[in-house]
Amino acid sequence: MHIGRCELKALSKIIKVDYLSRVEGEGGLVIEIKDDRTVRLRVNIFEAPRFFESFLRGRPYFDVMDFTARICGICPVAYQMSSVHAIEKIFNIEVEKPIKELRRLLYCGEWIESHALHIYLLNGPDFYNIESAWSSKEYLTIAKKGLYFKKLGNEILTILGGRSVHPISIRVGGFYKMPDKKSLSALLPELKKAYEESLKEIKWVAGLQFNDNSWDTEYVSLIHDNEYPMNYGNVASNKGLNMPMEKFIENVQEYQVNYSTALHSGLKRDSYVSPYVVGPLSRLNLNYEKLPAEIQNMIKEAGISLPITNTHMSIIARSVELAYAFYEAIRIINEYNEYDRSFIDSELKEGEAVWITEAPRGILIHRYELDNSGYVKNCTIIPPTSQNFAHIEADIYRFVQNNIDKPEDFIKKESEKIIRSYDPCISCSVHVVKTRNC
Repeated sequence: MHIGRCELKALSKIIKVDYLSRVEGEGGLVIEIKDDRTVRLRVNIFEAPRFFESFLRGRPYFDVMDFTARICGICPVAYQMSSVHAIEKIFNIEVEKPIKELRRLLYCGEWIESHALHIYLLNGPDFYNIESAWSSKEYLTIAKKGLYFKKLGNEILTILGGRSVHPISIRVGGFYKMPDKKSLSALLPELKKAYEESLKEIKWVAGLQFNDNSWDTEYVSLIHDNEYPMNYGNVASNKGLNMPMEKFIENVQEYQVNYSTALHSGLKRDSYVSPYVVGPLSRLNLNYEKLPAEIQNMIKEAGISLPITNTHMSIIARSVELAYAFYEAIRIINEYNEYDRSFIDSELKEGEAVWITEAPRGILIHRYELDNSGYVKNCTIIPPTSQNFAHIEADIYRFVQNNIDKPEDFIKKESEKIIRSYDPCISCSVHVVKTRNC
């Protein structure tokens, strides 16, 4: 937003972060303070939009999974999962259990590599007051552990997805090719070792020093009767929300702000739109009971109390989910028996469907409309980060207001930490063009 000279002069303080560091994508932060109150706050996203929804229109349905995987290099599986489930819903396909399990294993690989990246390389340095994972010799041991975990996640993606980034194995009805038992079983020794290590790491993150940033908020995630959610379930919140996926999207209001190339989202209320949070903190708060007993025991042993309402403690939820993803990967591989049929046939159908899965950063909403030849007529993609932006701004606004008398440098650095705790993937979130008059 343009600030006029007269307006600028009247402001008593402007705190700016020109470029956010240790986040995926390009953005900044501007906080304007006048008369000891925050008058304006903007998470300024200036990364160029990539128009994936427009690129998909007119494409055949079988192109969709490979196109959407290119939206993000960190969470391509999430885009494939939401899109393939939506199209299978249009075609009225229910995939068989071995396919469901392998897709869950693919998702485990993505959670491992994404959570490890954020815990150890992006967010972790904040708790040691260092600029990056490489700026302290003492932190290098911690960073190397993160790289070790991440490598194992990428290896799962390579075997199941055909390559470690932007996998190419997913198709409507299943996979193009099923993995052999031997290749998957070869991962087990390292996965078991990593699981034991990751379980102990929950104590490490629980022992970090957290500034208090707790507040009453609405946490939204999938919930499922029988499993910690990844690909299936209803959408629920700690404020009483519980509805099917297609109903939830009707309750989400996307809107544009004039300082960002990313859309914002909120929940429609009678007379306003309410910010909400998606991501590991929401999943853990709503699905703790679905975790295996040994992980629940470690959470208790580490002294972690749920629900967690402190934004800075999102790293704890990621650490719990990192251990859980290893646990699930081991379980699925142990139970896997080679299956001859890699996919089930489908029949083209015209129609529209919504599907939501749990990306590492939270629920990822896809809606597709196909014509009677299987070509995309319309689609909507709402990434987790664009759903979180309104809440991120509300979170920082509240923090600044409560610390208005603190030094500028403190407010600046702590605000950046709040943003990083959400693990924003800005490149996923950009959708709109900022026009000349904005």
